[in-house]
Amino acid sequence: MTLDVAIVGGSFAGLTAALQLGRASRTVTVFDTGRPRNAASPAAHGVPGWDGRPPFEILAAIRKDAAAYPTVSFADHAVTGLSGEADAFRLTTAGGEVTARRVILACGVTDRLPDIQGLAEGWGKWALHCPYCHGYEVKGRPLAILGKGPMALHMARMLRTDWSADVTLIAQDDLGPDSEDEARALDVTLRRSHLVQAVAEGDGAQLTLADGSDLFTAGLFLHGETSFAAPFIADLGLTTRPGPTGPYLATSDFKVTSRAGIFAAGDITRPAGVVTPALADGVIAGTAAHQSLLWPERFPPNTESRP
Repeated sequence: MTLDVAIVGGSFAGLTAALQLGRASRTVTVFDTGRPRNAASPAAHGVPGWDGRPPFEILAAIRKDAAAYPTVSFADHAVTGLSGEADAFRLTTAGGEVTARRVILACGVTDRLPDIQGLAEGWGKWALHCPYCHGYEVKGRPLAILGKGPMALHMARMLRTDWSADVTLIAQDDLGPDSEDEARALDVTLRRSHLVQAVAEGDGAQLTLADGSDLFTAGLFLHGETSFAAPFIADLGLTTRPGPTGPYLATSDFKVTSRAGIFAAGDITRPAGVVTPALADGVIAGTAAHQSLLWPERFPPNTESRP
């Protein structure tokens, strides 16, 4: 049987897309490896109705909702290749080849953290990427930023203004000619010695710098480099846009990529790794994929070249 839609990735965007398609009685299979980007985080915050719930608990609830529709199925293994064209896509999976009329890529990105001792163990706990997701839980306590590039002082201003009066910016490269003055104006401590080790201590971490100094932080905010979580994505020739941590797929307002019939949703399409936009993307991609089966001419490939 040829599926109406194959969804690659069963996290927030993918499952939400499946829910929309199931309600349209379209045959859809969600292919998922069970490793969402926020798997290390004990709680997802800022998600209406689920604020503070563990990510896997939220995903299980959405999957249960989608599974209630008889045309929705799940395959808990990876997609390793994609070829063909609209109405005749071929997906190579661990369970064999599958054909589908439309494809939604919702397989996200992978974070590559700096190679610093102890950092990976703290990721999602005290090593954090987003103040909106985790800032309130460390509010009013000593915070630190592993600063790299122009976004470092942007993060410093946010944390110092709304989350803590004690913020240390650990510069990992040149932050710009005015960084000293900007940090001083913000009343942020600027340290120009590299971070070499981070060790969990209580509900935070003890940080050791290359100059031998130490400091405690309740939350170390940083951004690693990102790459597409599914390696085959890079071989599809889809148009990408540069992001602050790595490339992401360029899509139209209806989440169509640069190839007809291939949609994309979630972190693979945007630099911000936040749950609520991923849910919204899933709704758009799911409904657009459905309507493209009825009116394909209304959903042409994305040709925008905006930065």
